[in-house]
Amino acid sequence: MSSNNGFFPIPVPCMWNRPDGSRCDYLFFAHELSAHLREYHGIRGADKLRVYCCWNGCHKELNKESLLRHVEEKHLMIMYPCDTCNKAFTREYNLRRHKENCPAQEQ
Repeated sequence: MSSNNGFFPIPVPCMWNRPDGSRCDYLFFAHELSAHLREYHGIRGADKLRVYCCWNGCHKELNKESLLRHVEEKHLMIMYPCDTCNKAFTREYNLRRHKENCPAQEQ
């Protein structure tokens, strides 16, 4: 996936592996990921709850509060590009911080 301001104009398939080994394949928009993981894959509970990422065989263990960001960055490869210099960031807050001091703005 490429730079896209955090949103895909078309739905993407969920590549979450179910306990039976099958893949979800449900089509969703990136901004629906949190609700999809909660409603279809039972990802709920305290933020510090340890969970496993089951996206396409990843199996990384992390805090529940980090799962959404992990899937967006590592699997969906969502990027937030600077509209002034085109530098891309994996986290929106890093883009906002960059924009405050973007060297291309001063030109």
